[in-house]
Amino acid sequence: MISQGPQVPGHDGTERRVRQRRTRRRYRFVDRREGFDRRKRYPVLGTMRDHPWILVAVIALLNVLSLADGYFTAAELGLGIASEGNPVLRAAADHSPWLAVGIKVGAMALVSVIFWHLRRRRLVLGLSLVALAGFAALVAFHVGKLTGLGLL
Repeated sequence: MISQGPQVPGHDGTERRVRQRRTRRRYRFVDRREGFDRRKRYPVLGTMRDHPWILVAVIALLNVLSLADGYFTAAELGLGIASEGNPVLRAAADHSPWLAVGIKVGAMALVSVIFWHLRRRRLVLGLSLVALAGFAALVAFHVGKLTGLGLL
C-alpha cells in the first residue's frame, strides 16, 4: 500500500483554485544584460541579433550615408546656400575642412565599432536602426534641396 502522507483534517481532496489562477504567469523576467525576454519574440531586433550580417549591412549603410551627408554638406557650403548645423564640425571646419572630414569619419568609425561590440543588446540594435533612418532622412533632405534649386 502506498502512503499518501499526512491527511489534513477537514480537507476533502477537491481542488479549490480556479483554473485561470493556476495557469496564468505572473512574472516575466527580462534579461537585464541584453534586454531580450526569453519568452517573447522580437521579429526585427531578434533577427538582427541572430544574424550578424544584417548588422554589418546596417553599419555599412550608416557609413555610406554619413559620407553622402558630408559630401552634400560640403557642396552646399561651397555654394553658399547652407551653413553647418553641427557646432563641433563648424568649429573644426573653421580651422581646416580636412579636420572636419577627419572628425566626421572618425566619429562614424567609433560608432560603428561600438555598435559591433554591443550587438547583443537590444537597445544598441534599435539605436542602429534609428541612426540609419536619421541619416537616410538627412540625405533625402539634401537631395531634395539640391534638386529643388536645380543643382542636382
